[in-house]
Amino acid sequence: MALISAITTCKGRLAHLQETLPTLMALPDCEVVVVDYDCPQAAGDWVHATFPAAKVVRVADRPHYKAAEARNLGVAAATSSWLFLVDADVAVWPTFVAAIAPLLKVGIFLRPVPQPPELAGTCVVAKSDLAAIGGYDEVFEGWGGEDIDMFKRLEDSGRQARSFPATLLSFAAHGDEARGLYHAVRDPRVNVVINSLYRRVKNDMRALDVDPPEETRRAIYAQIRQGFLSPVGLMNLEVAFQRNVHGRALTTTLRYRFTR
Repeated sequence: MALISAITTCKGRLAHLQETLPTLMALPDCEVVVVDYDCPQAAGDWVHATFPAAKVVRVADRPHYKAAEARNLGVAAATSSWLFLVDADVAVWPTFVAAIAPLLKVGIFLRPVPQPPELAGTCVVAKSDLAAIGGYDEVFEGWGGEDIDMFKRLEDSGRQARSFPATLLSFAAHGDEARGLYHAVRDPRVNVVINSLYRRVKNDMRALDVDPPEETRRAIYAQIRQGFLSPVGLMNLEVAFQRNVHGRALTTTLRYRFTR
């Protein structure tokens, strides 16, 4: 079994993948998993033909890209105890595995430092640690926020963030159009705000020791997105839930008023 599984996802980013995947495949002691997330350029076919040693996960009928689901599918296919989650537009230096190997410890996850926005979602984490928090939250849609949420939940569960040199990585610069091309909300700046509002509600609920089921979270997310995109520019959100406090069932209501 390889020391680490590198997981990357692709939807409409074949040109980037063609530049970066060779650097992942050249890493020693590394399994490579590529998630073809309904890629219109058939990224999985190219990977299978060019690098048959790579493991390809194919997903169909996904008109909109959801990074959280794509990464969770890649994690499920990985066989190593350690996971290296990296975007398709990020290349890796040959010394990467040797540099991070001494840093690997269950309960510790690694992020690149210094950290430009292009590397914000890159991390190395024990598969057992990620499984303990339920992986990425697949309620997130569009660009931005699912990685911040995952890191916070790792820290809330007692895991600690550490760093590795960002100089071990390089990334391909590109504009916002590529980031929003396959999202329901095409403007990444708008999507970041929607996702940050959802994270705020989640964090408030977690502060009250409430972990709502996915169905409830999806309903909250839908309300936030619909309200934020409303031409009125004003959103009132009310989230009510029951919790047990010292043996008593209490109903708690969180009220939010967002304007733009």
